[in-house]
Amino acid sequence: MKLTKNKGMFFASIFIILAVFNVVVFVIPFNKGGGFWSGYGFSMLAILLSAAVSFYAFDREGLKSKFYGVPLMSVAWLYLAIQVIVGLIEIGLDFIPIPFQYGIALNTILLGACLIGLITVEASKEEIERIDAQVKEKVFYIKSLQSDVESLVGRASNDMKKMLKDLAETIRYSDPMSSPQLATIENKIEAKTAGLAEAVGNADGSAIKALCDELQQLFAERNRKCKVLK
Repeated sequence: MKLTKNKGMFFASIFIILAVFNVVVFVIPFNKGGGFWSGYGFSMLAILLSAAVSFYAFDREGLKSKFYGVPLMSVAWLYLAIQVIVGLIEIGLDFIPIPFQYGIALNTILLGACLIGLITVEASKEEIERIDAQVKEKVFYIKSLQSDVESLVGRASNDMKKMLKDLAETIRYSDPMSSPQLATIENKIEAKTAGLAEAVGNADGSAIKALCDELQQLFAERNRKCKVLK
């Protein structure tokens, strides 16, 4: 993991939290019974767990992945705050003759709730990233076609440029999402686009006009089907 300025500051913050917590706990003459060690042990675990989760979120590649890691850190640090408060109460009240097993049970419940929250957030983040990747793949279809047609404009004769520009505009404002149900019509569009590129290369004006008209109709049909599928 590459150490950046932000990560270095975070390391320092964790060290400060650990140092302050341990100084407070061991300098003040608390009774060191079962309740003390239960509160102290689970609080230390909460600090280390929050640090590990934060390092994991920081170390993700890409700004979006780091942004998706924010809820993960929020769960961990909320658990840290609650656990430290509960731990300090257990440490401070250790002189009261209450079985420390109750404290262990409470701390275990808090830890379990945190772990469930972390698992749920991570699963949700992975699902969002999966859907985002699918959206990018589907949108790429239209962007690629638009780019292909726009590249033909510069190669076409002046009297054909307007038709190609109009087709590029039609593609640009078409529904960007694709779907398996659109495979048949999209295959036709790809075949016609390939034929259009060949016609432009051959400077075949009549073929260019016919293919542009056909593609305009195919995109109109595709847009209608996209609306039905939503």
